[in-house]
Amino acid sequence: MTIKRILLPFDGSSHSQNATKYALSLAKLYGAHVTIVCCYEFRGNMPEVPELLIKDVKTNMKAVAKETLQKAGGVFENQGVKFTLETIEGAAGYVLTNLAKSKEFDLIIMGSHGHSDIAGLFLGSVTHKVLNTIYCPIMVVP
Repeated sequence: MTIKRILLPFDGSSHSQNATKYALSLAKLYGAHVTIVCCYEFRGNMPEVPELLIKDVKTNMKAVAKETLQKAGGVFENQGVKFTLETIEGAAGYVLTNLAKSKEFDLIIMGSHGHSDIAGLFLGSVTHKVLNTIYCPIMVVP
């Protein structure tokens, strides 16, 4: 098996931090590139809330996602592994499924449980959705 590209969903939870360690080890072993993603989603239809306020909330959610990704980036820095950090707006299950369907990744490494709805990764729905719609191997880390 050849592993050239790894997808690592990250939300800052202890499970995603554990998955990060596995991704780093495997990336070193195979010389793979790791794409680390953090999803964020604004839910709700609130016509009574001004659009400008909703835009500010989304901007803050994106900033939190970027800050969360920096934790994973810190693990990879100076380790001799190529990696990219991506914040993506949307429901984590949907976003990760679409990324997986892109067939750009040889392996997905994800935590078994997530942190919160804001970060976008929580077990049950997200991990289950990805597991049921995927073409490549997935490593689920507790």
